[in-house]
Amino acid sequence: MQATQMIQSEMLELPRLGISYGRVRCLMPQQVEQMKLSLAVNGQLTPLMVVRRQDKLELIDGFKRHRAAEQMGWNLLRVMCLDVDEQGQWAAMLALNRATHSMSVLEEALILREMVAMGMRQTEIGQILNRHKSWVSRRIGLLERLHPELVEQIREGILHPGAARRLLSLPAGNQLELATVVTHQSLGSQDTELLVRLWRNADPPVRDYLLAHPREALAHAQKGDPEDPPDPRLTLRGQRLQRHLRILQGVAPRTLQGLRPSPAEEDLQILADDLESTKSSLSPLLEALDSARPLAR
Repeated sequence: MQATQMIQSEMLELPRLGISYGRVRCLMPQQVEQMKLSLAVNGQLTPLMVVRRQDKLELIDGFKRHRAAEQMGWNLLRVMCLDVDEQGQWAAMLALNRATHSMSVLEEALILREMVAMGMRQTEIGQILNRHKSWVSRRIGLLERLHPELVEQIREGILHPGAARRLLSLPAGNQLELATVVTHQSLGSQDTELLVRLWRNADPPVRDYLLAHPREALAHAQKGDPEDPPDPRLTLRGQRLQRHLRILQGVAPRTLQGLRPSPAEEDLQILADDLESTKSSLSPLLEALDSARPLAR
């Protein structure tokens, strides 16, 4: 890769800028709105970075500024040209965004895929970027596990990259199913993560409920144990009862192991009051459990 050389900045008309490399960037509408506000208040603080390809200037950094300015009706922006080859342009895109952490992991993966498509080996890419080969491999692996339709939704700003990453643990078909819910309900990354966990641990009827009533299910689950959430179809009282029943289900077998075979006589003498108190507590509980039957339909 050749050394990067910068050419003095200049003002350039927006229609003269190519944006074909924007295929590796995922511009969310809210990010563009924030940039429009910044441009309106502060003006353009930093130049766009471009490279010259076939006598045309192609944008490699500043896509949010470009989109925001375009929507605001601006005609000119300040640009700075980098004198780099095609390998260097992709490395530059990663480097220019590393300090500000303004590029998502999936955007990094899209750039790495472009470098692989050029015939570069993952080890070679890691050396150029001063990263280990495993860093490159993990990111490309994320992209390979994501359904291609979701990749397009991310690039078009429909699905947030953070939410998309939470869908990676699902089979490709189910990724699409839950992504539809995520986008229609405008769920954030944390809500998406919880929804995926509930869905993975649920039986088919519960999964249907999750897809039909995601907000209600999430509201119920967030009030329970995040590691073992109750059935989201239950009322709050039903969820409390389910948690208590699960505690009893865990304790009962261990208690039975302690009673069978019978403990030593001296232990039984000491535990007499506890044994009697437990029997008194369990007797009405067993009656209530026996009477708790769903109504026949």
